[in-house]
Amino acid sequence: MPSQEDYILRHIAMLRLLLSRMLKLRSSGRHDEAMALMMQAQETLFGRPLSEVVTLPLEDQLELLAAGVSTEQSREKQVGYALLLREAGISYAERSRDDLSASAFKAALHILLNVSMKDAARDDELVDLIRSTLAATQVEQVDAPIRP
Repeated sequence: MPSQEDYILRHIAMLRLLLSRMLKLRSSGRHDEAMALMMQAQETLFGRPLSEVVTLPLEDQLELLAAGVSTEQSREKQVGYALLLREAGISYAERSRDDLSASAFKAALHILLNVSMKDAARDDELVDLIRSTLAATQVEQVDAPIRP
């Protein structure tokens, strides 16, 4: 019988696949399909309908991702969520939806910074991801405490 860890690892692998498909769709200009896939990926990640998640504050969403899993699995799920939001931000920006883009980038940046603060050792890949997410966000849209 598969363990909970196997279940979570399968979901993380599926999330990676969905992110890759989202990137291909967005790169080919199929933004609506990419956004529909992002919503599907969020439901997969949270294990519940998106309508139950999107109304929650971001901190509550992160708690849902961390509930009942190891610290490492929580980190993977939260970074995965940040990557989904970052990809959504790029897609919104490419369609001149600056308000939605800024919101997605800010949420992704918040999650990534939150994860990095919990890490005991420096993770250069995470630092690079934070930098690229911050660079994709217009400085005036970033809250003062995290501005460069």
